[in-house]
Amino acid sequence: MGRLFSPVLFLMAMLPAILAIDIGIPGLQCQCPKPCEIDLHYYLHQFRARTDPKSNEDYIVSGTNAAGFGTTIVHDWSLTTGPNATDTIVGRAQGFHMQAAQTSTIWYTTHNIIFQDRFAGSTLQVMGIIDGAELSANGGQWSIIGGTGKFVKASGIVSVKAIKTEFVEWVRELNIKVSYAPENSSSGYGYNGYDGCN
Repeated sequence: MGRLFSPVLFLMAMLPAILAIDIGIPGLQCQCPKPCEIDLHYYLHQFRARTDPKSNEDYIVSGTNAAGFGTTIVHDWSLTTGPNATDTIVGRAQGFHMQAAQTSTIWYTTHNIIFQDRFAGSTLQVMGIIDGAELSANGGQWSIIGGTGKFVKASGIVSVKAIKTEFVEWVRELNIKVSYAPENSSSGYGYNGYDGCN
């Protein structure tokens, strides 16, 4: 019995040292690329429904209770490089927002950020709530739950801060932190450790 366990115990004791050796055999090396990360800074312009000819949203459903519960609005908000609506447009946030609380003002929002600038052909899928946190000093947050084009397998966070809250127009400052799969020119995205981050 003692002889049987001696080789097994020896191999188990040596296993960490064996695993630590880089034997350089293709196929045994990690094929896991590091995700690309990028920080983007833009401004989102909401021209409220039925308030202005420039409105970039419209009602689908109007809620009937005092808080407007169930009110649903489709939007096509512009994304610019600066805080003015006349600054360069780099994309659009196309989706909807819905009054999701019965007794307070909390809007659920989801939209695709469709880029028109250096990331043309790429999108980020974003969702979150508009609940007044964006008016605070710290602002609010939305989740990045996916993407296409340059931003395949995207995840991250959008920090949202309202900087203009007029009856007709709201402007939100967006700080976008996104991680995504690196592009591999030979086999698509996210393989072979290729550093395709740009």
